[in-house]
Amino acid sequence: MRLRTLMMGMFAAGLVAAAGTTQAAERIEIAVGSMAEIKVDGPSSKSPYETVETEKLEYVVSARSNRWRTMGIYIYPGKYDSDYFRRYTVHTTVEEKWSKYRITASYLDPDPTKIRNERTSPVDLCNERLTATSGAAREKFLKTGVSFIHHQAYRIIAYDDSISNSDSGSVMAPVKITCMALERPRPRSKSETKGPPPREGREMAPTIKKAALRIEPAKVVQDGEFLCPSELKLHGYMETIREFYGKALFVGPHYLSAITTLNLQGKGSRNVTATYEMNWHKMGGFTTQPNAEPAKQKLTFHFNVADKDGKLRKTVEETVEVSCKKIKVAVPTVGDEMTVKPAN
Repeated sequence: MRLRTLMMGMFAAGLVAAAGTTQAAERIEIAVGSMAEIKVDGPSSKSPYETVETEKLEYVVSARSNRWRTMGIYIYPGKYDSDYFRRYTVHTTVEEKWSKYRITASYLDPDPTKIRNERTSPVDLCNERLTATSGAAREKFLKTGVSFIHHQAYRIIAYDDSISNSDSGSVMAPVKITCMALERPRPRSKSETKGPPPREGREMAPTIKKAALRIEPAKVVQDGEFLCPSELKLHGYMETIREFYGKALFVGPHYLSAITTLNLQGKGSRNVTATYEMNWHKMGGFTTQPNAEPAKQKLTFHFNVADKDGKLRKTVEETVEVSCKKIKVAVPTVGDEMTVKPAN
């Protein structure tokens, strides 16, 4: 997208912010139709507002020009960000009659109103309004919530998208801020039996309810007069109480398994497997002494589950002692007289 030095040039030249202006320098006019809404929430009626629940800003704007031209429209984020402009600029055409356009952007706090280098926090605005109430007015606030218009929230810019022209127009758009009702029923996780309602302010139960790790021999190889596991099978298990998207990974001595993607659409479980190759003679080859028993190996493994952001949510550790068995007249199969046991 050809934003080049256009943005700085637009502000240096001075933008006309209101639609319908009669100034000759205004070649593109833009006006706000429907406005975005920001929803602010908190954990309970006994706690302040803490989080913005809105993930996307959406406006419907109207634009026109003194002539037909190609144009870009976007919500200005306050600084240059090439990835942001590539994703959220709407490229279209504009002509003399008014036309409507829908523009979106990832959430960002409104433009600063008090301190120029600090954006306005909707959470602070809701807490200020709540603190200013008392008695019946406060009870109503907690039960029904409050919505209000915050003016001069975001600058929306329309600019000529051709190489030879830098005409532009802009408007400061308001936003609707909704302070959600704090004193309201909260959703509960589904369960087989009904229990008491959660206490207000109580932390949400961890998404991953359970994880387990089991290790067993998968293949054996003959080493002189002994049979030794040549490969271990790692079995991981995880169980969730709600939807979960993340990754699973086994970790062992100088070993990392392939990453497995976990995508559970709701409450459920998932099994994950991997293999670990044993090394009984690090210097190469099997023993030259047929009657010498290979030394036992004590190995520690971890089954790790991380969320979509890479944050570790659950880990399970298992230490096993792996040994070889002397060959009998009837050669045992894999798993017969198991050669992998938990290490105390």
